Amino acid sequence: MTRIDCPHHPSRGGACPGCGLLELDYAAQLEAKRKRVEAALARYPHLELPAVEAIVPTAHTAAYRHRLKLPVEISPEGVRVGLYGAGHEVLDTPDCPVLTEPLRALLAPIVAWLHGREGVHSIDLRVSATTGKGMVVFACRGGELHGGPRAARELLRTVPALATVAVSRAERDGKRVLGSAPRILAGPTYLEEHIGDTRYQLHAGAFFQVDPRQAVHLHSLVREMVGDARRVLDLYAGVGAYGLMLAPGRERVLLIEEVPEAAQAARAVAPEHVEVNTSRVQDLTLTEDFDVAILNPARRGSDLTTLHTLARHVPRAVYVSCGPESLARDLDVLAAYGLHAARIVPVDLFPQTPEVETVVELRRGKPLETWEEGAVQGPWTGAHSGATGRAREALVLVVGRTRSSGTLDGGHYERIGEVATHSFLRVTITGSLPRALQRLRAFGHPIAGEDMRTAAFFAERAGLLRPFVHVTSDEWTRNVPLHGDLAEALERLGGVNRGRGRRG
Repeated sequence: MTRIDCPHHPSRGGACPGCGLLELDYAAQLEAKRKRVEAALARYPHLELPAVEAIVPTAHTAAYRHRLKLPVEISPEGVRVGLYGAGHEVLDTPDCPVLTEPLRALLAPIVAWLHGREGVHSIDLRVSATTGKGMVVFACRGGELHGGPRAARELLRTVPALATVAVSRAERDGKRVLGSAPRILAGPTYLEEHIGDTRYQLHAGAFFQVDPRQAVHLHSLVREMVGDARRVLDLYAGVGAYGLMLAPGRERVLLIEEVPEAAQAARAVAPEHVEVNTSRVQDLTLTEDFDVAILNPARRGSDLTTLHTLARHVPRAVYVSCGPESLARDLDVLAAYGLHAARIVPVDLFPQTPEVETVVELRRGKPLETWEEGAVQGPWTGAHSGATGRAREALVLVVGRTRSSGTLDGGHYERIGEVATHSFLRVTITGSLPRALQRLRAFGHPIAGEDMRTAAFFAERAGLLRPFVHVTSDEWTRNVPLHGDLAEALERLGGVNRGRGRRG
């Protein structure tokens, strides 16, 4: 396949950061994505994993996106729509070559219509690959589009291929492109879309694959891995992408989705034996068993409660991931609970970018809690990671900036670096590890991942789901390397700045 020639790419003098692999030929792009998956999994060498299979390519390396979500800048000089540049300025890339032609055809008159209309922060525009009809959501400051429904109806008359106009509330700080609480101003409440033979309703702001044509391959893999299971549990179901596709011929399908609009969209087209439960996945209390479960979480992955509940109620699972690093962590958690990866298949849904989707089949086996003849343990069943004997040395990340060194109750610490303004410590233990950690808390430095004030930050920014404590040495074992989730967290936080570690 020929490479895309994009005038907005840095290689052509542009400033758009959107397509990080554009300069590679397509075969090299696919190999880079597969290696990303392998590198994420390699952080957990104790896992017995199957080889990562060849990545499923796409036939559409350009003009594949059926949805765009971009900031907008409206000034007397005109309207700019595009990603943010290095200086947080809005770039102007309406002719982006990864957008489908129908999407670009919709965007042009919408941009012209926006001239002189203040208050629009961003635009969420999608076009149905099935019907060719479009839906636009304007995220506006204050949650109101200037002119309201009358202006929306005017836009529909101006752009016949546009079916629906909606408005959402832009966040005050402007950090997120998508607004909240979208509502319809004019037109139908949903677009119709299909993947294969399955019909979906897409409401304003709904998550759905950007290229329904390539998503057919994703669905085919999920169907193959699910096999002839009679009872199917679909977690993070969205508008029912997988549960509805799998429904024919099953005894029972249960979908769990927390966004009311998405759950209602799935419910509206679900057959009688498909139940849609509107609730958070992590709040789910299962009173029945299923033959297989499907997980399709957001990029940050799942949570410990959900993974533990899942492992207790299903002998098999299919995990669909858009984040290789969070996927690897969650596979480590599931292995500790007895679900092990049996097949790993990456799929390319985002050509020209490093992003990669991965589908993993998991099967019941023996829980993996310790390895190296019991000398090393994982953290997911209630203990810290690392050496299993009486701790002699540990690596700990604490909130805030400590002194360069200090005495603890039964030990002492040395600050060996800083991580995103927090302190990375080597703790030498002469008494007990819990007492030493309690002393750090008493000094006003709680452990990263356990402090309620900062837990959300570490979970979102670093994928950290537990306290950052790792025992590197006990009376028998020395130099146990950091567990994979902690190594990943350090990298995502920007690494350890060791140059400042000895300042007082």
